[in-house]
Amino acid sequence: MGVVYKIQPEIRDFILGKKQAEPSLSCRQLTTLVLENFAIKVSKSSINSLFKTAGLSMPVGRRLKKRRIRREMEKPAAVTAESVVITTEPAGAITAEPVGSIAVEEPISEAISREISPGAIFLKAADYLLGGTHYIIEAIRRRITTPIPDLVAQIESLLYGGANTGLSPYLIQLQQVRELNSDIPRIFDRLFQEVRCIKVTLSTGNTFYLDGQLKTVWSISHIPYFFSTTLYNIKSYINKYFQKEHPFLLFMAPGYDVPTKEFFDFMLSFEAGENRISRLTLYGNRLEEIENITLDENKQRFFVFGLWPWQFTEYRKVKQIGEFRPFYFAGLKKDFYLAEIEIELLQPTVNTRVTLRGCALKTALSEKTRIVILGNLAQENAPPEALAGMYLNHWPNLEEAFQDYSRKVELFTYTASSQRFFSTEKLNFDAGAQADIQGLFNSYLEALDLYVRWYFLPAGYEEMDFSTTKERFYGLNTEIDPQKDLCLATFRPPTGYSFLKDLEYACRRVNEREINFYAGLRLWCRI
Repeated sequence: MGVVYKIQPEIRDFILGKKQAEPSLSCRQLTTLVLENFAIKVSKSSINSLFKTAGLSMPVGRRLKKRRIRREMEKPAAVTAESVVITTEPAGAITAEPVGSIAVEEPISEAISREISPGAIFLKAADYLLGGTHYIIEAIRRRITTPIPDLVAQIESLLYGGANTGLSPYLIQLQQVRELNSDIPRIFDRLFQEVRCIKVTLSTGNTFYLDGQLKTVWSISHIPYFFSTTLYNIKSYINKYFQKEHPFLLFMAPGYDVPTKEFFDFMLSFEAGENRISRLTLYGNRLEEIENITLDENKQRFFVFGLWPWQFTEYRKVKQIGEFRPFYFAGLKKDFYLAEIEIELLQPTVNTRVTLRGCALKTALSEKTRIVILGNLAQENAPPEALAGMYLNHWPNLEEAFQDYSRKVELFTYTASSQRFFSTEKLNFDAGAQADIQGLFNSYLEALDLYVRWYFLPAGYEEMDFSTTKERFYGLNTEIDPQKDLCLATFRPPTGYSFLKDLEYACRRVNEREINFYAGLRLWCRI
């Protein structure tokens, strides 16, 4: 039986406040929230006793399930010739960002219908990384000064309505705006520019490389094409991790036996010392230089990364480890156990030591540690539960993700000379050759499908075509459920569905990309 008087006043107020704001919260969920916010374990029975004392207990008996209400997609309001005002400024109004700038805006966060075309989830995820809808809407707003109701929904209906039946019947009558026929192709020309790696130059002249998806730190630029990302996506990362104060989330430390010198340069460059980051250089898939970005501000930045139990065994020292305690990660609906840990890493070449704190993570008390999550955040800013949640939110797949990473590195070792990387040349994609807006959107939809096949689906799908992915994935029933921090997309494949493993793989890859979906919420795919 829980004893209420043992709960500290600030924790009691926190629990009661959460329960009053969200009556559906269970004792177990509140136990997790208290752990994450106060790093203190409060039993479910104590919380239940507190509820009884405060008169907040749920009625006895099984809770009624909410009836799922299915709504048909509302037809966007048509845009007629009489309802728009068109500007005819020169086509040069849409220009590429100048070298050295970080022209990254937050994704447009207008309301998006919960009921979207089944299977369009993956296409929309690809569009988020490319920034296509973002730039198309910018172009339309430059040309049409009269506000268009639900413009985001209009564009998305035009795009993703075609995942099952060709392009959506909800055509926005933009054909009259002839300037868009030249604006949008120029957007697409830049849209598919990929960034293979970032060269980070330090004030001391030392350099290291980051792959486009921020898997790890590299000593050279010879990085697998599979880890490239879009220019739009990499600039959003730069804005988030270098300009703002979000912790830099690496999948893992590089290397197996000995930590690399470049990895130590990475860690030390975040400490606002003499070895600071002075310049970022973006390189494309052919290692052509795309852009230089200068970072003048010398400030402390923060990082988090995963360390596998078999890494650096002779060059690490566990200085302190606590008792393992329960930790529940809602994204995976999975119970873990974690313990506070402090580790010293040694780089023997330069004889440099770094001490980091974090947490060791396992799925059962009887098993060995599965991964150690380390960083340079202060304890008061990131207790172990918060650190684990931060890492798992970005890299939830642990061993499966490492196997996928290793397989791609090995494949690149054997195929690098063939220079096989994502390119719309395979589609003969020529936006400038399209005569109208509808043709442009048709071509863009095919390009999105190619991106899905290349980056989200297992190896081999990049050689298939739109009809295959449409048949296997884009027609699946999908439920969209926006929650407090996540937008859950739950796939409901039919009984006997033959491509379940491929669908699971795609969900894992999408969940690693931090994609904002409904109303700016993080997209989380599951089955």
